[in-house]
Amino acid sequence: MSSGGRDTFAFGIELRLTGTDEGGRRTPLLGGTDPQHRFKYRPNWGLPGMTPPEQTGAPVFAFSRENIAPGESCRAVIVAFFPVEVPRWASVGQGTELPMYEGPRVCGVGRVRWRSATKLPLPPQDEERFLDWLRAGGQGLGPC
Repeated sequence: MSSGGRDTFAFGIELRLTGTDEGGRRTPLLGGTDPQHRFKYRPNWGLPGMTPPEQTGAPVFAFSRENIAPGESCRAVIVAFFPVEVPRWASVGQGTELPMYEGPRVCGVGRVRWRSATKLPLPPQDEERFLDWLRAGGQGLGPC
């Protein structure tokens, strides 16, 4: 670990929330890129090799839009807070599907578009790169 923070990964995902009729949420996610919403939504994720309902946490840094209703899709950036303790994060790459949990319930599925090494706390230049990707319609940052 360097003096610049703790090593981790950020992931850009295409997220589809499970519809209410499919057992998903009943209310929309607030979402957006506003600083007051960053890291407020803290779902868990199923990683490759995990058996449902096994899961681990990675909060959402930001969403590409606000008020995401059940059944709708958006882009999001998630950050693994403890990749050393959960080494399966290192196997997550472009194309990996991650079930998103709220408790035991699957409330969405994210498909990874990119992975980026970063630090915690997030360096300002990484925050800006991630926000740019969300605002640019999912362009940039390329493959893992």
